[in-house]
Amino acid sequence: MRRTLLVVAALTALVGCGDDKAQPYDVTQPATVAPQPGLAPLTIEQSANGTTVEATAGQRVLVRLPQDPASIQQWEQINDEPGAVVADGGPTSEGSTVVWPFRTVERGVTMLEFTYGPGGQLSVDPDPTFVVEVRVS
Repeated sequence: MRRTLLVVAALTALVGCGDDKAQPYDVTQPATVAPQPGLAPLTIEQSANGTTVEATAGQRVLVRLPQDPASIQQWEQINDEPGAVVADGGPTSEGSTVVWPFRTVERGVTMLEFTYGPGGQLSVDPDPTFVVEVRVS
């Protein structure tokens, strides 16, 4: 019985072995650019609402929006599709400001959209909103 188990185990191991050809890479993963160490983060304030900003591939992007810490209202990102800019962690509160960190991973254009409303749910009438187009070169 013991010999039979060893033979079955050996055959199972051999079945998993095949040619060692390289597997094709997963094209669903976004192309990434290494962070640029000497490049200062791009800070986007609420005054940039409705505009286009320029960033460099590998640059960190910080979206800073005003928020009343005593209110149940908060900023929520309403688009989260992969593109030239991806989230680099979750939002953090800095007193009366919430900071959303992003990083640029490839050349292209990404829209960042936020709405201010009751925490955890989108506003029925999204007012105010914040939209900025980020062009990465």
